[in-house]
Amino acid sequence: MTERGEVLNILVIEDHIGDYILIEDYLGEEHLQINLTRATTFQEAKGKLVNTHNYKVILLDLSLPDVENNETLVKNMVSLSRNIPIIVLTGFSNKEFGVKTLSLGISDYLLKDELSAPQLAKSIYYSIERKNIDFKLNESERKYKALFDFSPYPMWVLDKHTLDFLKVNDAAIKLYGYSANEFLSMNVRDLWVAVIREEIQRTWKENYHEKFNTSLKHLKKDGSIIYVEILSNPIDFDGREARVTQIKDITGQMEAEQALKASEKRFKALVQDASDLIMIMDFSGALSYVSPSSSQMMGISDSDMIKNNFFHYIHKDDVESVKEYLLKLKDNKRIQIPSYRIKSSDNKWRYIETIVTNLNDDPSINGLVANSRDITEFIKQEKKLIHSLKRYDIVAKATSDTITDYDVVNDKMYYNEGIESVFGYSKNDVENTGGWWNERLHPEDRERVRFYSEDVKNAKSRNIQIEYRFKCADGSYKYVLDRSYLITDEKTNTVRIIGAMQDITEIQNYIQTIEDHNSRLKDIAWTQSHVVRAPLARIMGLVDLIQSYPDVDEQSQLLEHINTSAKELDDIIRNITRKTEDVTLNPR
Repeated sequence: MTERGEVLNILVIEDHIGDYILIEDYLGEEHLQINLTRATTFQEAKGKLVNTHNYKVILLDLSLPDVENNETLVKNMVSLSRNIPIIVLTGFSNKEFGVKTLSLGISDYLLKDELSAPQLAKSIYYSIERKNIDFKLNESERKYKALFDFSPYPMWVLDKHTLDFLKVNDAAIKLYGYSANEFLSMNVRDLWVAVIREEIQRTWKENYHEKFNTSLKHLKKDGSIIYVEILSNPIDFDGREARVTQIKDITGQMEAEQALKASEKRFKALVQDASDLIMIMDFSGALSYVSPSSSQMMGISDSDMIKNNFFHYIHKDDVESVKEYLLKLKDNKRIQIPSYRIKSSDNKWRYIETIVTNLNDDPSINGLVANSRDITEFIKQEKKLIHSLKRYDIVAKATSDTITDYDVVNDKMYYNEGIESVFGYSKNDVENTGGWWNERLHPEDRERVRFYSEDVKNAKSRNIQIEYRFKCADGSYKYVLDRSYLITDEKTNTVRIIGAMQDITEIQNYIQTIEDHNSRLKDIAWTQSHVVRAPLARIMGLVDLIQSYPDVDEQSQLLEHINTSAKELDDIIRNITRKTEDVTLNPR
């Protein structure tokens, strides 16, 4: 009913303790993590809802001691609950009232006598999902209305067949000068300039069921003409086939473009304000124009730079390459020269990249137009990155550990050569997924590793260190010490895990040998301290008896007992000696 690990908070408004326990049992059968809050009266429920709104659902009994009218209770609860779904649980079988509660805003109506755990769980799940869908739908409608009504672009809705106006926004009213009522009594054809009527009519018919965009002229209420771009999409508007249209006034843009074409001065002004270095030259590198941005990029004024040949500023090792690229313009309209070095006023070298266009056939240019961008910082960062990657590659090759890089978002796992040298897998054996790695964990270690990893993440820690067994290509298992580092995004979600898998099999075997050795030594020690004492005690007792009673008749029998115990003691000592030699010579 909820995301895994999420606690389901439920407010149960029920004054009967038996019914409450039954509800609690039903919910416990269907959901592992629930948090029930009980209220026995309407006033108590009201207080809880005023203080918190983190409940996922409300279970409401209609028979509360402080409310007599069920309909009033339902209306008050709907008002208090806001967007929390309410499920009525009642002993009344009044189906007519049950249907009425649904119209009042109740999500579901269940009879206690017919209630079961699956039915209750299903009702809760559907109620939550239905409420979420309703909320998203209402939010979507609200956003759409806001986008339409408050859009800075004029917008309207037209009848798809007649092209009558059905709705207009304030921006359209402001641009065209018509009131909303005037628009709603008009047809969009009333805005078309006569000379383009047939053209726009044809465009509309050709795209009758499709989205289209075009540019045209429109008439405003005051008779003035404006240039507009329109984007029109078919939609369903209150069950009616319609088209929604967005209008962009490009009158100023069209006038600016016409002025730009007619004015070389305007063109040069725009070029001079650019941050890129713009030059006009011939194939020999002789400069006829340099933009003022040369001062910013190179520390050299445009008037000084134009005195020298373009190749004068290029690093000697890059000159031939740049010349070769320029020669390609004899057969190509435009080429891009990759990064090369130019000298600045302080005799330092900066990296630039250049796009050159052959405009020799344009009488207003009559040359090669070079647009250059300073990429020095980018090159520095690129070199640092390459250096960093080389160091990582060297470290990954130098270590005997298996280095892992897990892309959590895309479920991609990468390994260094250690996956082959340590575990015996070839490149063709390895699948670069987290599942492949997880399948090779020893079955007895998988859950422990997973739970430990989750605990580390929940504790907001970046480091994981854990021991487990990992399956080799030959089917055997090796003991591994895994040290991993978690890389997170700005929301603390883990996006990558960098790890080192160290083979500690020999260490584990050595530890096991020591433990076995100690166990056998403990056994010998126990024998010495316990088993030896029994025959020795008997011997000592018999000797004491003979000394105390020298004339006793049974001395020969006592001596026989002493001899038996002595032999038993000798066997025990021999056994201890044998075990000691075995521990020394066979440490296992």
